[in-house]
This record gives sequence, C-alpha cells and structure tokens, in this order.
Amino acid sequence: MPTCFFNGCKNASVADTIKCLFHSHRGCCLVQDCHNQVYARNLCVRHGGKRQCAFDGCQLNSRVGAFCTRHSPSETVRRCSEGGCSSQAHLRGKCFRHGGSRLCKADGCATYARNRGFCARHTPPPSSSLKEEPSSPSSVSNVDVWTLDDDHHWMQQALLTIEPTMEALPGSESWRGWSEINTLLADV
Repeated sequence: MPTCFFNGCKNASVADTIKCLFHSHRGCCLVQDCHNQVYARNLCVRHGGKRQCAFDGCQLNSRVGAFCTRHSPSETVRRCSEGGCSSQAHLRGKCFRHGGSRLCKADGCATYARNRGFCARHTPPPSSSLKEEPSSPSSVSNVDVWTLDDDHHWMQQALLTIEPTMEALPGSESWRGWSEINTLLADV
C-alpha cells in the first residue's frame, strides 16, 4: 500500500487518495515535486508561503511585523543587555546564553526549568487523584496528596476526608455529630 504524500509521513494513504487520514484535509504546495504542506497562498514556507524579512539581503522569515527577530525595531523586541549580544532577552534583560533563564527548583539540579519551575525530571505529577470508597451514610474518601519534601522530591501522602451527605440534615441527630466533627477539625 502506498504511503502518504507529505515529507516524513510513513502512514498508509487512504484508498483512492495520495494522503493519509491525518493529512487528508491539508493542502499540498503548488510547486512541482514539492511534498510539503501549504502554509499560505497554496505554497509551503520554503516556496514563499510565509513572508521574508523586509530588511535588504535578509533571507529569514518575518516574525515581528515585516521583520525577523534580528532586524525588528528595538522597541518591539527587547535585546540582551550583555555587550555585543543581539539575541532576544527572556528574563532579567538577558538572553538564554547569558542567564536569562531559570534553573530547576530541585536542589542540585542544573537543568533548565520547563514546567512550573521544574525540569522534566522533577516536574510534579498532574493534579492529585481522588479515590472514593463505596457510599455510606457519610461519604468517606481517600485523597492522595503530593507534597514536596526538604530535598525537593515529591512524596505521596494519603489523607482521610469526611463529607456529610443528604441524610445528615439540620435538626437530626447525625447533623449534631457533624457539627462536632467540623469543630474538632477546625481546631487542627
């Protein structure tokens, strides 16, 4: 079975077409023998689908208005404050090479932070999971809580939560028990 028309795609093409299911709604560049996807004006980026920098002699694609990041007006893009560096500033007025990035919050880790202040290795797991036990007059559930210890490693701790149900209404004996529990929990 023939493969998809586009560069780098190894998927099988859909019956009676030259494209796979993933690329079925994407256009092909108009330039003959070009196997790239359309970016704009029925052309891929390489063949003029994206505008080039308006600065004379520059062959880079425009990013900020009509110019690339190297030739854009200085008020549009902040530049690195280090002498002789024309790179774009990211943090504290410096580019990535000159300290304009953050390191991972984990102690001893020299990797750059990518997500919530941590590198990929130390990024905390997604939001905590909730495991409920079978319902009873009171809903009791175990909640997994992830905490960061002194060495910046994530630890899982299980907490027990107690929640009133519709059966425990004001004026009933069970409601008075719940108010006592809530008072005790408030003191903790």
